Amino acid sequence: MNYKHYQIIRTLIGLLIATMVMTASITNNFYLAISSVLMGMLFLFLVKSKFKKIIVDERVISVSGRASRIAYSVVTMLLALSGLSLIFAGRNHEGSNLEFLGEVFCYIALLLIMVYSISYYYFNKKYGADE
Repeated sequence: MNYKHYQIIRTLIGLLIATMVMTASITNNFYLAISSVLMGMLFLFLVKSKFKKIIVDERVISVSGRASRIAYSVVTMLLALSGLSLIFAGRNHEGSNLEFLGEVFCYIALLLIMVYSISYYYFNKKYGADE
């Protein structure tokens, strides 16, 4: 099995898990959701154990680091801006939960910033920044 087949199988297992969890949430079946996630994790573990040769070079690490940084920035800004707009929209509409949803979005954005800051501090110390 080469890396391309491994990625295809991993994607198909992820799609199967998402489909089963979506079906479970529609039918309000909590046990189906938990069992499908656990079975998917088992299948992913079995597929990964069959595929042992994953080559990671510096380019892959650099590209994934840049992609995750951009994804973090975009998602955090979208959450914060949509949270603020929902807070302001909720203040104009009495009886709606828009303001509460906006606060939740803002707190999630703050949580993302906190996790990023802590992980940045940790990895910065671990990999030898002299500060």
